[in-house]
Amino acid sequence: MNRYFSLRLLAIHVLGALSVLACLALAYWQWDRAHAYVPPESATTLTFEELSPLRDYLPASSVGVPTSVTGTWQPEERILMPERVVDGKSMVNSNPETEAVVSWAVPVGYWVVDIMELADESSLGVVRGFSETPEQIELASGEATVTGVMQPSEDVPGLKLVNGIEPLTTDLIVENSRTIAHDGYLVATTPTDSLTLVNPIFTEPVVKGLNWRNVAYTFNWVFFAGIVAMMWVRVTRDELEFAEIANSNADLRHDNES
Repeated sequence: MNRYFSLRLLAIHVLGALSVLACLALAYWQWDRAHAYVPPESATTLTFEELSPLRDYLPASSVGVPTSVTGTWQPEERILMPERVVDGKSMVNSNPETEAVVSWAVPVGYWVVDIMELADESSLGVVRGFSETPEQIELASGEATVTGVMQPSEDVPGLKLVNGIEPLTTDLIVENSRTIAHDGYLVATTPTDSLTLVNPIFTEPVVKGLNWRNVAYTFNWVFFAGIVAMMWVRVTRDELEFAEIANSNADLRHDNES
């Protein structure tokens, strides 16, 4: 029985067990995220790290949730989104299958988007406000703390803007950032001089059911756990076979010497 628990095999068992457990833990984490949903009435302020744990993917449950970020503005990276109004919801086409043209009685202008570099050197697009004359708005600079609500990239399935308005996408933010950028953007609720605060498009999570992307990731990690388990068994068998061969050679050498 000791041959199954030699010092070398013990190390293999520990590494194999930890690897399988890690894969299963990640599978559970993804499954939990697939069910994540924060109802509006319980949407308390959360840290940005809780809302955006993965830079390249904003969970649906993080949409519309208040948060606060601190970072340094990148003054040369400003993005101006034209043909927009203060109320984001009024820009949404209720029937994405058709083209919609809307004439607004309210001012039409620009959403002013500035890029903030966070402490971990990642970048975040921040809609600081609305202006009809963005050329008169000073570039953001220095360190700042901004409160706001997270929004998904405006090219998410099912979202289409009226009047052919150019969507504010993660790809656009990435193109204008000096460092790796987070998915989605933040709509500031912190007032800025000369800018009108924007009402976000989404005020609650985008979906309330299963997030199938996370479900797929769940099964991926279960699959990886199976692969690791098979490798664990294979390495253990090989190690036992090598040990038996070594013992056989030792016995044969001992017999020849006798």
